[in-house]
Amino acid sequence: MSTVDPKFEASEIPTEGGLLDAHRRQKLSEVYRSALLDDIVPWWQEHSVDTEQGGYFSRLNREGQPYSFDKDMWMTGRQVWMFAHLYNRHEQRPLWLEIARTGASFLLQHAFRPDGGMYFRTNREGKPLASILSVYTKVFAAIGLLEYAKAANDGQAYDRALSLYGDLEFELRRLSDTPLLGYPLKHEFDLHSRYICLMTVAWVFNECDPCDRYASACTAAMDHILNRFWKPEQNVLLENVGPQGEVLIDLPEGRTINPGHALESAWMMLEIAARDENQTAIDLCVDIILASLKGGWDEEQGGLFYIKNFDDTPCHCIESQCKLWWPHGEALYATMLGWSLTGKAELASWYNKIHHYTFSRFPDEECGEWYGYLNRDGSPIWTAKANGWKGCFHVPRILFRAFQLLSSNKSE
Repeated sequence: MSTVDPKFEASEIPTEGGLLDAHRRQKLSEVYRSALLDDIVPWWQEHSVDTEQGGYFSRLNREGQPYSFDKDMWMTGRQVWMFAHLYNRHEQRPLWLEIARTGASFLLQHAFRPDGGMYFRTNREGKPLASILSVYTKVFAAIGLLEYAKAANDGQAYDRALSLYGDLEFELRRLSDTPLLGYPLKHEFDLHSRYICLMTVAWVFNECDPCDRYASACTAAMDHILNRFWKPEQNVLLENVGPQGEVLIDLPEGRTINPGHALESAWMMLEIAARDENQTAIDLCVDIILASLKGGWDEEQGGLFYIKNFDDTPCHCIESQCKLWWPHGEALYATMLGWSLTGKAELASWYNKIHHYTFSRFPDEECGEWYGYLNRDGSPIWTAKANGWKGCFHVPRILFRAFQLLSSNKSE
């Protein structure tokens, strides 16, 4: 677990006069480094790897023991990427490469159907149990296998990753009748979640194997989101719009905002806009961050609501008022990155508030790692650390990016 007091925030971080000075930046950098490398990564190293059958356990209780031996392939791809990414971008630790290898090998041996599609879930030995949601499974298999291929110089993983990218270039741009991974409707939607995935895949591929194809795909995905899903008139970034980007006010799904997705999308677009030196896009992303925080924040009890309707009509999602781990992580990095690029005091103020809420409620100081699901009042709904949706991805990805940003000269 973290050896550094994580509650360094608020009174110690100025919200006026620009960015963090060197002393505060160094201190806060150590908070994120320790949370990542003294807590989160060791927890997954110790508890998630199936040393007998390969791959990773997807369902772990508070102490890290499996309560089911089934394995979810999209979680497997995410964890392969995370450990290979740490190996490639931080330190070439043999254990990290071996953990990535066991997941990549399991994917290559058990996750693919003969037609190239992917199984969503297998049993412990790799026998398929479900094949739904294959496009999202492909997204994380693609980034995991490519990042692993770079780390291990593995040609089989590289070829499979390239094949997946070719499929995803087409599939992620398609309209869908299934918003928010739910049931199909007799209506076509353009899905924000798919363009988040397209940005994710293109960014990782461009990091590992830079070329115009991937760089331009990042920019195109950003432009699509800003032009289709960002609605300045309503001051919201919508999850689902019509085929031409129209607001579907007559459908509850057309009113949905997902603060976590909006913030995740915003920081990805900030990275792309900063790379492209696109100040107009940077300013729009800051608008999205501030709108998503204002629209998603629980003013009575703190924290970000999971799902809302932008017109405040009742949301059919039963967990809409819960506080989930990953939106708060996305909010931390989005505000930190936006602040580092603009020096905007309002982003600093939001960062302080989010940092305090996140580090005072989600980390499990006794057993390590983070709780995933909180009631509206901030108490844990249950204490399991992995459930097929929560895995080794959002928290370590954000902690590592925050640590990198704070350790660079960008925050000066």
